[in-house]
Amino acid sequence: MVEEMHPLGKIKLVQLQPAGLIIETPSGYFYDASRRVEVERLWITSKGIEATTSDGERVLDIHHLDHPDKAYDDDDLVCIGFTSHYEAMRARFGEHMVDGIAGENITIDYDQEVWMEDLGQKLAIENKITGQMTLLDLVCFAAPCDEFSHFAAQSQDKRLPAPELKAILQFLNSGRRGFLLVLCDGQEAATVQPGDRVFVVKTT
Repeated sequence: MVEEMHPLGKIKLVQLQPAGLIIETPSGYFYDASRRVEVERLWITSKGIEATTSDGERVLDIHHLDHPDKAYDDDDLVCIGFTSHYEAMRARFGEHMVDGIAGENITIDYDQEVWMEDLGQKLAIENKITGQMTLLDLVCFAAPCDEFSHFAAQSQDKRLPAPELKAILQFLNSGRRGFLLVLCDGQEAATVQPGDRVFVVKTT
């Protein structure tokens, strides 16, 4: 078997969630995009995403296995999204759907929408400084939640009718909201940053 790599754009931005983006208020649950933290680079380990702030503080993403408030599965450690999907979201919902607003860790600049069948089983990220190639296993697409759907529709203060909410969830599903990955077995921890190249790895 031979592994072939196909270009999938470059990383545009990296970020993490020190706390979850869904908050509880007296009037219900809301999606708070302001809780995202954009950083210069991410550190990907077998336990998930972390970063170091400008003042030297180590910050864990909410999905990291060591995060004290982690309440998710163990196969959602890294999340990626694509600028092409944001173009589609802006066309449907409006300009508030800026790149990265869905909270994924890595936003990739790519001019075509991407689906599970396009990605195969693995992705590779090439560090633009060191040339290190880091392999990630694709787990599944990130299913959208009700709170993010209401945020997209600018209807967080008013519950959407069931048929409209269903249509939005379907639109954001199948990868448009993002994809979940984990570091491949045996891979060393790696730094990723804007400008790093991303590849689909396919076995032939």
